[in-house]
Amino acid sequence: MEVMTRTSDLAVEQAFAPDWAGLGYVLAIVGCFLLANGILFRNPRALVAERLGRAPQHLRRIREFIFHRVQMGLGFAFLVGGFASMLGGRYQTVPPQGSLVMWIGLVIVLAVLLEVVGWWWSTHSLRSHVRDFLRENPPEFETDPALAREVGELFGVETRADETVQSYAARLRHSLGLAVAASRGSRSRADEPVQRGRAAMFGEDSEPGFEET
Repeated sequence: MEVMTRTSDLAVEQAFAPDWAGLGYVLAIVGCFLLANGILFRNPRALVAERLGRAPQHLRRIREFIFHRVQMGLGFAFLVGGFASMLGGRYQTVPPQGSLVMWIGLVIVLAVLLEVVGWWWSTHSLRSHVRDFLRENPPEFETDPALAREVGELFGVETRADETVQSYAARLRHSLGLAVAASRGSRSRADEPVQRGRAAMFGEDSEPGFEET
């Protein structure tokens, strides 16, 4: 009975015994690719403009920056997993079973799924930070249509035909859970630091987004 049990355990172990060394190489290659994509794959012109301080900080660029950090984290995890798998393959006593191609396909599918989840998390994280900032520093969407359009694109609030700036700003505030803005005539100088804080975070954008009526 004991011999049969040992034989059964050995058969199960052999059935799920991949080539750990080969799998480790695959994980390391995928990890290096993700690290390189998070560090190197950036537009040189955008890097030069950023270095010279002439690149507008659009929200989509901040989302890409967060996603690059996610890619770097995933790449590091794949790389460490690859090294651990190589080390396990060095002490592997059971002969590898199955095809390495199947494991390569599984690793690629896993990497793609994690990339999709990472992009979703980047968008979710940016929306959370932007919402918190705007709640603490209420913006004037009516006087800054470009900012309203950019924030609306981030949160999926699309413009409608023949819509005024005021109506779009109201819908945007409702979607973000922001307080209703005060009238323009009641604005005081105390609001100026808020505007400077908004400009420091989002950058200035003078492109018109709507026509006021």
